[in-house]
Amino acid sequence: MKILYKWSVLLPMALILFVFFEPFTLCVPGIGLYLERGVSEFFVVMIICLWLCCSPFRKSCCNGTVTELLFNLVPVEFILLMIFAQWHFVIAIIITLLLIGGETFIFINLRRDEQKHRITKRRHQKYKAAFQRLSVFTVTAVLFIPCLMASLIYGLQSPTYKADVELWERILEETDLLYDNQGIMTDDLYLINSDLWGCFEENRWDEMSIKEKITVVQKLVDFESNALGVPTVPVNAALIGAFTLGAYDSETNEMWINTEHLANSTVEECIRTVCHETFHSSQYYIVSTLDWDSPATKTAYFDELREWQFNEENYKNAQEYGFSAYENQPLEVAAREYAEKESAKIMHYVKNVYG
Repeated sequence: MKILYKWSVLLPMALILFVFFEPFTLCVPGIGLYLERGVSEFFVVMIICLWLCCSPFRKSCCNGTVTELLFNLVPVEFILLMIFAQWHFVIAIIITLLLIGGETFIFINLRRDEQKHRITKRRHQKYKAAFQRLSVFTVTAVLFIPCLMASLIYGLQSPTYKADVELWERILEETDLLYDNQGIMTDDLYLINSDLWGCFEENRWDEMSIKEKITVVQKLVDFESNALGVPTVPVNAALIGAFTLGAYDSETNEMWINTEHLANSTVEECIRTVCHETFHSSQYYIVSTLDWDSPATKTAYFDELREWQFNEENYKNAQEYGFSAYENQPLEVAAREYAEKESAKIMHYVKNVYG
């Protein structure tokens, strides 16, 4: 058994291997924590290495007994609690407070018991070791259930936020209470969707959770797709890269918005990103559905579309070709121009109708 306890050090090592071989990010909106993959990997390695190499608990716990197993589990459970907090932030805070309370209780009682005897260096070291062993036991016991959920139910992954129809109904009801279009009859598509623009009023937008924001964004994607005359696409929020605000995946026909972008950027910047990516979806739809064997597509009228088709097949990403080559290719130029005009138009309605 002593050998097994010693080899338990492989548990934190296995977690390090996992985060390097699987897409791993830490995103806890409740505390404004948005760690992209590289930073998340560094964070995990740092926590585990500091605990295993520099922890003052090491001397009293790494003794070839069950306490060594518990000692090696502590950094693993800390990381798993962070993963659990991504899904259940309030519960994670309550668990953390209970843990702090338990540690304080153990310390006070051991301290009182120690003071009942003549204090010597040997006795103090004995109580110190007892406190450290009880501490690692308390940590592993209290965190066991949330860590089990983080690994078995959530698969050590950050949540991907999607639109919620029921949540949209609630948002719409709240918006109706705040904003009244006074029954205006109009053919203006933008005025007809005045409740949607009410969601983008600055103070209201800032108060929304990530789940609420991605639900509103889905409605904006639906609106823009309808305006462009193309099928709408589902939109998700996740940490998709440190320098990526949004992306359209033509293979899965999905849109992705960076969670941190949704949380921290201005409402106009978020609208611009959504309009940009929705236009990309329309570009792909047009290019992929056109009959390129038709003689009509060889005419000057389709010059821009032929450029889009060629660009689709020879797309230049910023990481490989540089930012200048990326932003100056036809698909990006057209999407950027559309997003600038459309976001300005939407903000005009937001500010003038609800400003």
